[in-house]
Amino acid sequence: MAGKKLFYTSRSKFVYSQGLLEAKAILEIWVMSKKDDGSWQLLLRNTETTARTDERSTRVESTKDTSWAACDFFPNGYYKRNRTMDRISQLDLYLPNIFIPLPDDFSKETITWESGDHPYNEQGRYSADKPDTTNRSWIIHVTHETPLDAIYLIEQKAEVYIDLVKMIPVYKKGESTRGYGQYAGRATYTVLLDSIVDFDTLQAKHYRDELMVLFTADSQYNDIISRVEDNPGQLLPLRKEAENLLNRVKPRITVAEVKALLARIVDDLPEDFEYLTGQIRKRAKFVNKASPRWEARDFSGKKHSLDDYRGKVVLLDFWYRGCPWCIRAMPMIKRLAEHFRNKDFSILGVNTDKERSDAIFVLEKMNLPYINLEGRDLIKHYEVTSYPTFIIIDKQGLVRRILIGYEPFLTEKLIEIIAPLL
Repeated sequence: MAGKKLFYTSRSKFVYSQGLLEAKAILEIWVMSKKDDGSWQLLLRNTETTARTDERSTRVESTKDTSWAACDFFPNGYYKRNRTMDRISQLDLYLPNIFIPLPDDFSKETITWESGDHPYNEQGRYSADKPDTTNRSWIIHVTHETPLDAIYLIEQKAEVYIDLVKMIPVYKKGESTRGYGQYAGRATYTVLLDSIVDFDTLQAKHYRDELMVLFTADSQYNDIISRVEDNPGQLLPLRKEAENLLNRVKPRITVAEVKALLARIVDDLPEDFEYLTGQIRKRAKFVNKASPRWEARDFSGKKHSLDDYRGKVVLLDFWYRGCPWCIRAMPMIKRLAEHFRNKDFSILGVNTDKERSDAIFVLEKMNLPYINLEGRDLIKHYEVTSYPTFIIIDKQGLVRRILIGYEPFLTEKLIEIIAPLL
């Protein structure tokens, strides 16, 4: 397969309360070379356009958006996870959603298996009859599960058709429904293998080499951003480091499309650091200072105050039902609770829903092993405007860190911060 380019096209329609959302995506899979461990080195180019039609039949089309990734992909459908793949994991044509991870055992007449290596704690459950080589295609039935399903009343099902001659997926059809929120509705989609063509391997290697330079620079740039968040006093020298990094990379990239991708990072730098500057100023009001004192009730009516937790490290987790990143983070916070189960450590979920019933629904479905507070009044104490927000308070009542947003390794990051405070 080396030297081949596979083209998959996805078309989807999502009918919901505010109108119709249509999307078309094209995934190019460049099969570069086979490696010693049996994997194939792939380049992935995903191009997507969307169009929204509102209740008044006004149609607005988006500009074409292109994303690149690379991975080492094994014949059984598994791949080596990396940052570039994590960044495109929400796209319609995410590679593992087409190239299904295959089971180890094909001996049973009916085969069931599952796979869960996804940056957002998502899982696929699969079933199929035993492959019959007298037939050209093999159908795999897919149920896609996420931490959001129970909260937003989501169901996702699909069928993937594998060509047993080419041994690759050639067609997929699926549908999903959502029963809660402003995006309640039904989506249908198809994915089709349009063509397989040869490509110029020399030109492709040039693309690959420059993309790898870009991917490395992007990773280093994001590492600098993380270091700013960890060391706000180093904002200016770290900004200079980021500028120098991008300036060093510019002469090494000559392919027009890759240059355009680099230009996005360069153009975003002032805005990124302006945002960081604002966050640093905002957090400076609280970090390494005594936490505001407060009282709040949990959902059984019991009163809690921060003073009740003096002598313990406390994590405040601000969330609400309509925040998908809050819900995605909850399994990670549950793992954090288990990790520090016998330590002087407490987690307090701080719910900010307007409707109490929404909070109770989430608590019942997620089975959270820590106290959750009715916390709308706590928002103003810490000036919370983004979700999820995590505030870490030490045993003496000092705010030590404020983290905003979801990330795939949230549990590990919080452990790294909290452990030295215990």
